[in-house]
Amino acid sequence: MERTRSTASPAAIGRPKTLTERPLDVLYLAYFGIHLLASIAIDAQLTYPPYSQRLFPEPLRKVLQDYLTSSKDPFLLAAAESSPEHVWFRVLLASETVFQIPCFVVAIWGLLNDEKRTYPLMVAYGTLAASSTLQCICSVLYGKDGSGLTSAQIGALLQNYIPFCIIPTLLTVDMVLRIVKLLPNTPANHKEHGKEQKTE
Repeated sequence: MERTRSTASPAAIGRPKTLTERPLDVLYLAYFGIHLLASIAIDAQLTYPPYSQRLFPEPLRKVLQDYLTSSKDPFLLAAAESSPEHVWFRVLLASETVFQIPCFVVAIWGLLNDEKRTYPLMVAYGTLAASSTLQCICSVLYGKDGSGLTSAQIGALLQNYIPFCIIPTLLTVDMVLRIVKLLPNTPANHKEHGKEQKTE
C-alpha cells in the first residue's frame, strides 16, 4: 500500500501575490524603508567611536545633531556621551547596525518579491525590535530616563517609539501565523496512516 505523503498547505504552493494583494506587506515595506533610512542617517553614527563620526557626510551629522537637540532623546544623548549607565543601549545600537540594517535590506527584497523564505528572519527581527523598544518606552515612563523631560517631550518621544514597538509586534505575530500555514499537515497524515495500518 502506498504511504500517504505529507503535503504543504495551498498557501505554500500558490503563485506569488502582488503588493496590492498584500496590504499588510505594504505597511511592513514602508516601515522597513523608513527605519533603514533612520538607522543609516542617525543611529549608525552612534555605534562607532566618537572620532569616527567625521567619516559620515556633514549633512548626516547635522541631521543627528538637530534630532538630538530637538528631541532630547535620553538614550541617543547617553549614547553620544558614552554614558556607562546606558551600555545596554549602545549594545542595541550595535545590533541595529550589524544585524538589523542587513535585515531591512533582505526584508524589503522579500516583501517586494513575496519571498516566503524571509519570514523566519522577520520573526527574529520583530522579536528583537519589539522587546528592545518596549524596554525604552518603559524606561521613559517608569524609570529615570524620563525624569528630566517635560510632558511634551515625553509625548513626542512616545510618538516616535510606540509605532516602532507596535509594528514589529504585529510583524512577528503575522509572520509566525504565515509560517504555521506553510507547514505540512503531518499530524493528520500520521493518524490516517495509522488507521490504515490497523485495518490491514
